[in-house]
Amino acid sequence: MGLSPAQACTHAWQGKEYTELPAEFCPGYADALLGKQGLYEYGSVVCDRKEGSYFFLQRLVRYTKNQKAVWKIVQIKPLSKLHQDELALSQGCQQTDQDRQAIFAIVREDSKALTTRRAWAIDFSNEALINLDPTTVICQSSDPRFVP
Repeated sequence: MGLSPAQACTHAWQGKEYTELPAEFCPGYADALLGKQGLYEYGSVVCDRKEGSYFFLQRLVRYTKNQKAVWKIVQIKPLSKLHQDELALSQGCQQTDQDRQAIFAIVREDSKALTTRRAWAIDFSNEALINLDPTTVICQSSDPRFVP
């Protein structure tokens, strides 16, 4: 029995270290620094592929002698294909009833606001994603059309 595309991606990249993802691997790509936990720095990549999108939680491992960052993918979250009016945000979101440091969310944008569709808290100490109730997460965009 073969693996689904999402399972194959997760299987191939979970735990992998890299300096650059292959250009053909993520035709659509966005990354961000997320924060620090102890001695470690964390970042994220949202990788858009034809079968769907993926959120990579990654830890900075070291720098090469040429000062290129080496990242290790510690968690992969397969996401359903984002609709045209949806965005993946790893910054600018907060949970209304908790003081969480890092939240990853899928939001739908219209001309006046962002509506959180799905959301996860990033648990750096366990290098994991925790499902959140999207109605408790508010996100803001850096886009000037959106005013809080």
